[in-house]
Amino acid sequence: MMKLLAIVLTAILLSPLAILAGEFKATVVKADKAKNQITIRTDKGEEMLDVKGVKGSEHAKEGARVTVKTNDKDGKVSEIAF
Repeated sequence: MMKLLAIVLTAILLSPLAILAGEFKATVVKADKAKNQITIRTDKGEEMLDVKGVKGSEHAKEGARVTVKTNDKDGKVSEIAF
């Protein structure tokens, strides 16, 4: 249980580093349309993204390979391309 907690905390701390990259490749692990969130896996681990109003997010499906584009100004996700 402690190992899982350590992994989750590490992912949370590293998430902003991956998001600020501008554009990166990922695999959709989970898509929760009711909450407007998707969980993605990158080479840096898994992270959950809030995708409310994000272009292309309505097409996110588990297992899909995507390119996540972010806004360089604030690091928020701006588009998910397939």
